[in-house]
Amino acid sequence: MKCLLVLLLLGLEILPASFGEAAALDRYRQILLEGRYTIEYHNITPAERVTNRDRVHLFGKTGLAVAQNDYLTNRPRKGMIVSRGEDRYEEVGDEEFAACRLTKGGEDFFFTKYKGKGGYEYFGTKKNQVTANNRNYLAEALEGKSYGDEDMSRIINALLSAGRPQGWAQVAAGTLAGGVTYEDYQGKSEDRTQIIRCYFTGGVLTKIAVAEFGADAAGNLTGHKCIIAVKAFTAAPREEYLSLPAKLADVTKRKEAKAK
Repeated sequence: MKCLLVLLLLGLEILPASFGEAAALDRYRQILLEGRYTIEYHNITPAERVTNRDRVHLFGKTGLAVAQNDYLTNRPRKGMIVSRGEDRYEEVGDEEFAACRLTKGGEDFFFTKYKGKGGYEYFGTKKNQVTANNRNYLAEALEGKSYGDEDMSRIINALLSAGRPQGWAQVAAGTLAGGVTYEDYQGKSEDRTQIIRCYFTGGVLTKIAVAEFGADAAGNLTGHKCIIAVKAFTAAPREEYLSLPAKLADVTKRKEAKAK
């Protein structure tokens, strides 16, 4: 990460390169495209505090907006994404509290879970009840799918965009001490420098580092960086997460289909 930031701060231009072998990241792109996977990660870069109010806002952005939750700001966050075709589960939080979304049958179920004396408790529209929302296909088409928190959502949607005009290109690769390898990807942007570095141990993705900066409208230098520790990234969906928890009742009032 230090070498990457030095390159960015010096403003050096990283030129596209030609690689004879397939990128290690290609395996993970393929898993994502096939739509059957489990991803577990820790975002070890705390988000900036947005509000001191103890609540979670889950709408309006790609990714669960955990920056508005007092439980989760200013400390590392854990995330999980499970996918089996159109059915998906997302979770962002820690051992004590998490914001969750289950997408199933064209519906989204938003709820939170928190650890009580007898295990996890769940809160949707009220304690142990949840009501479905229609899935927001337009938001997915415009912004890409959500992959937990906003950082992870931006990273995966960027790395999935290879070959598109606005996509990211692999610009460097190498080997570090201990046999750790890395691949660098640069985004196409006229006004901001954007780099993603993926680290692999034995070909297994273990860490993702992101750095981006540029000038705002007033000419001030602004930037953002984050580090994601990848705990699991497999082609096996954890099926138990693709249904509502046993304690959480679906109380949605659905219109009955009209008989033809």
